[in-house]
Amino acid sequence: MKRFISSSVTSILLWVGYDRHKLPTEWKTATEIYVTNGAVGKVGQIDTIEILHRPRKGPSPIHKSAFNPSDKVDIISARITPKNGSYPLTHHIYKNGTGTLKKDDRRE
Repeated sequence: MKRFISSSVTSILLWVGYDRHKLPTEWKTATEIYVTNGAVGKVGQIDTIEILHRPRKGPSPIHKSAFNPSDKVDIISARITPKNGSYPLTHHIYKNGTGTLKKDDRRE
């Protein structure tokens, strides 16, 4: 299922993957905050965001990082494709609306 939203930072943003409207309210809000703030600061304008979900791991995309096992807090993994044509990269989004792009990256 594909969904569009408008924001002041991106004219049209395509959401794919897990439906963000099915997330608990605080996680939905955190994802939307990160996409319009932290992610834009890291990659520029965004074309698509895919909330990654592995149904075999549970009914929700909220999980602990396997890539950074020292980080014990819950995250959502999202593959973000910039509008500039560069490759999509996976970001970790935290419940407070910040996120990281790679291990040891600053949460923004």
